[in-house]
Amino acid sequence: MLKLVRPVLAGAAYLAAFSAAAHGPTPQKVVETVEIAAPIDKVWQAVEDFGGIAVWNPALKASEGNGNQPGAKRILTFANGEKLEEDLDTYDPAAHEYDYRMSHANTAALPASSYSVVFRLTPTGQGTQVEWKSRLYRGDTGNEPPPNLTDEAAVEAMRNFFQTGLKQLKARLEKAN
Repeated sequence: MLKLVRPVLAGAAYLAAFSAAAHGPTPQKVVETVEIAAPIDKVWQAVEDFGGIAVWNPALKASEGNGNQPGAKRILTFANGEKLEEDLDTYDPAAHEYDYRMSHANTAALPASSYSVVFRLTPTGQGTQVEWKSRLYRGDTGNEPPPNLTDEAAVEAMRNFFQTGLKQLKARLEKAN
């Protein structure tokens, strides 16, 4: 009996190690929020133009878009000159929310292979909460990505992008208040 158990256990250990090594990337999440001391309609007015994100996010050199209807596209130009294209999936001014996703990866712009994003405003007693959240995959979806395309690199880059925009949006709107 012992002669049979050893090979079975060795085979199970081999299969477990092989399947762990074959596992691809898992989705990562980034959620950033900020409270802005301004009414929701004023905050929405500042962010409602899907293509106008470069106006309030200094991580971008430029942005351009072709509208606010689902299916619209925008092109982001980052400080390093690299570009990303995004597609608008939903746009709901009554709910003060829009959802969008990356169209084509450009890991020189952002070290992610794909992402989807929800941008939502919620009224609070003191103003408006802005929530920016993303579900993303690292830039290299292979089993051993280079350091600049790992889960950590993708999360850090997205977090920095969100925080930079939210910090500037807050400063801009509260200064005008």
